[in-house]
Amino acid sequence: MKFGRIKKLMTAVVAATMLMSATLMVCAADTVLGNGSPTASGNDLSSSTGSSNSTNTTAGSSTVVSETPKLSYVEKATKAENARISVAGTEIKTSLSGVYAAETVRGAVVETPVADVKASLGLAEGQKPTIFIYDVDSKKSVNAMASINAAADAMGTDVVACLQIELGAKENGKWVKLSDGSVALKAGLPKSADTSLTYYVICVQEGGTIIVLEDLDTDPDTVTFAVNAGLGAYAIVAK
Repeated sequence: MKFGRIKKLMTAVVAATMLMSATLMVCAADTVLGNGSPTASGNDLSSSTGSSNSTNTTAGSSTVVSETPKLSYVEKATKAENARISVAGTEIKTSLSGVYAAETVRGAVVETPVADVKASLGLAEGQKPTIFIYDVDSKKSVNAMASINAAADAMGTDVVACLQIELGAKENGKWVKLSDGSVALKAGLPKSADTSLTYYVICVQEGGTIIVLEDLDTDPDTVTFAVNAGLGAYAIVAK
């Protein structure tokens, strides 16, 4: 399927899904990665209000839901800059530090050099680019998944995996929310994926905006796509 054809298919989808306004929530766990850092505390791109022990605070323009984090889960998935991560069975260095906790894909790394990331994101001195990657919880991310499924149906594709990704920065131990710039992320397709198919990525951003991305690499076992600054749901789909 050509990209121009995708954009035509997406016109009707965007018109419908923009009415859904996907509610995006960032989870904070100060004890793991510093004040204001998003971590896996049980919430994600959600249409729910969180659990009864949640407390809402404000960090920039985003809603932060703070709960007791799953420390062992987060610490195990926390990677330093230039850490080696297995992606579809191949060890690759990731240029950004952060939490690489998605289990529906066979590893993920940021391939954009850190100097280029800083330039793309417009970071100031002392700001360190950081990324957080989790699996989307379809039970909590009702609106985001509705947008993804509608787009996938319009394209005639099947959803293979769905990731919650936030790209931002750390400064003096605090989370800095960003809105401009992007990085290239390589993710390993699940073992069950049919490598003879063509893969795309459907991105749902805050406010319900939908973007369709093409696979930027030629490896049949991986998909590489642009991740924009801020928070979004990224669904890998096959046709």
